[in-house]
Amino acid sequence: MTIEDIKYVLSGHYQGTPYDPYGKLGDERTRHMYRPIGINRQSQLAVLQLRPYRPQAYRAIQWMAYGSNPFNTLVPFYANVDVTPAYLADTTTRVTSENFYWENRIIAALCDGAFADTANAVERYQEKTGAMGHRMVAATDEQASRLGFDAAEFDADNADGDVEPMDPDAIVSAVRNGEVREVLAAANQTMADQLKEETDKLLDSVLYTRSMAMKNGFHMSDF
Repeated sequence: MTIEDIKYVLSGHYQGTPYDPYGKLGDERTRHMYRPIGINRQSQLAVLQLRPYRPQAYRAIQWMAYGSNPFNTLVPFYANVDVTPAYLADTTTRVTSENFYWENRIIAALCDGAFADTANAVERYQEKTGAMGHRMVAATDEQASRLGFDAAEFDADNADGDVEPMDPDAIVSAVRNGEVREVLAAANQTMADQLKEETDKLLDSVLYTRSMAMKNGFHMSDF
């Protein structure tokens, strides 16, 4: 099972069936008959990935998504850090595009009424940010391993399969390393900066699409 599999399932809205609220099959009755998995009032999706094939100091990754799952993206952030990037941490009571939560809520509200017209932009965003996340993890793992945090080769056929087995007290000691935490925090910040750039682009795209479809539009206004 991949992280993409999890995201797909938790974003489900009966795609390809008469029960899809965004589909063309069925009718108004069937399209609203069942509760989608990815619903409008979702606020956060978090998937904690503990990788037995990496050392304790940087094996934990928390994949994060805010807002309604059909329209958001699931991206990785290292868990063993002392600070969270402001774009994710500073969710205000005031609606603003300057934090990840509200920006995703705005995008979902815009896309909901024009699903077919905005679906390609959302899918490109999800694929690009997902690829960015995997690249970030690979590069940061390599950087952390150069600090001396490498481990024995992972044996996928071993049921235990842990490259750095430890008792709980030893795990606590292993993760309390300032040097590796700085590397992980810097990677998280870079991920957040790139994520904001791509989310801003998506907001720009879907806002333009929805604006061009407003009912008070009048093409003769150019004359």
